[in-house]
Amino acid sequence: MRPAFVDTLAAWCVVPYDDRERTPAERAQVLATLGIDALAWDWRDEHAAQLGEQADALAAQNLALAAIWAPVPDGTISRALEDQVREASGRGLTPQLWACAEFGAPGPVTETGDPRAYADRLEGLARLADENGMTLALYNHLGWFGEPLNQLRVLDELASRGFANTGMAYMQHHGHAHIDHFAELWPQFQHAVVALGLNGMRDGAHWGHGKVLPYGHGPRDLELAKVIDGSGWHGLTAVIGHTMDPIEHRLADDLAGLDWIARALSAHQPEPRWPH
Repeated sequence: MRPAFVDTLAAWCVVPYDDRERTPAERAQVLATLGIDALAWDWRDEHAAQLGEQADALAAQNLALAAIWAPVPDGTISRALEDQVREASGRGLTPQLWACAEFGAPGPVTETGDPRAYADRLEGLARLADENGMTLALYNHLGWFGEPLNQLRVLDELASRGFANTGMAYMQHHGHAHIDHFAELWPQFQHAVVALGLNGMRDGAHWGHGKVLPYGHGPRDLELAKVIDGSGWHGLTAVIGHTMDPIEHRLADDLAGLDWIARALSAHQPEPRWPH
């Protein structure tokens, strides 16, 4: 069972984060067996040349390539990233480009930033996305750029430069600083969210132990899910691996938690008690 806000369910952080180096076909088979719809491609240099093979393996299992990791922290589009975007486009695919313009420090943000400077970093990638019919989705990897309201300012700046096919890929595992005021924050930026990454959430886990937990295993998960579900938002939703466990085990944990959250939201089971 899935919450109503899940349109397409993707696996994220399962390519470099695994206990073994799988082939693209093996990876696609894991997702198909678990009933996951799509893969968000979190490649590293050693995986870049596999994008085409991975896309074909997904297609063979009737799965989608939902997104491509697109880091541009200094504004440079690597040759590997550009080649993968064009490889996907050449197959008629239009995955979102999850664009990271800053690898920020953990914890609440204190520094200031200039939306124009971040738009400068992203403009080349926005143009590449436009040329290939893809959506540029700003990814919140902490720091000033990782704050949703700051990202809205960057999106406005990009729009002023003619880039409208944009949005936000909001990842809970980089949003621990938002937990306590999420009910007030989410309505301010949900209209721009084109992808949502789920994570087990507990207070203070900005980095290190407890930052990444299976979905449904965090004491704040149901509270946050109620906000999202009640808002009417729905779209591409990802569960994450991001550990060095076998991905089939970690994703199965996420799916069990997703089912538990869905049943709690739909009142098919009583209000939970912790730990569940």
